[in-house]
Amino acid sequence: SLIGRLMLDLPEEMGLIAVAVRQTQGKGRGGNVWLSPMGCALSTLHLSIPLHSNLGQRIPFIQHLVSLAVVEAVRSIPGYEDIELRVKWPNDIYYSDLMKIGGVLVNSTLIETTFHILIGFGFNVNNSNPTICINDLIAKFNREEGTELKALSADCLIARTVTVLERLIEVFQEKGPNGVLPQYYKYWVH
Repeated sequence: SLIGRLMLDLPEEMGLIAVAVRQTQGKGRGGNVWLSPMGCALSTLHLSIPLHSNLGQRIPFIQHLVSLAVVEAVRSIPGYEDIELRVKWPNDIYYSDLMKIGGVLVNSTLIETTFHILIGFGFNVNNSNPTICINDLIAKFNREEGTELKALSADCLIARTVTVLERLIEVFQEKGPNGVLPQYYKYWVH
């Protein structure tokens, strides 16, 4: 809600992100309450997308791009490519096809010719409860494969997610859905 109040007071070319260490009033799909303990990567990102751009004409794709960006944030790190993170349509982050470890919620507002998009995303990084977390998957991979991959931090993964998302948006704006769908299908649970 803080970002929502600030987003219209900033210059259009300026991005805005809020990062939380713990969340007690998060929102899930369908108005569900989303509680997040310590150890999660939690943030809300504001983006401005022109209505008459490729992505502006297909704005529902943003939730898929963000989900893909979260998975790519981990799996694009050398050595971490086989950590079994996946995207589940439309907006969930999964461990294999077994359990949810995160999600994305997108709200958009069209003002004149610009979509103002608030993207809330969160995923378990260093908290084993209530399900499993990315660092549990890394530890499991290390045991099974005899590797020594380091645990990842929430702040690093949020930064990597935003960086990957920027690249995915650029590709989508240039090539449309076909520029990102092969990458999405590569990590698709279905």
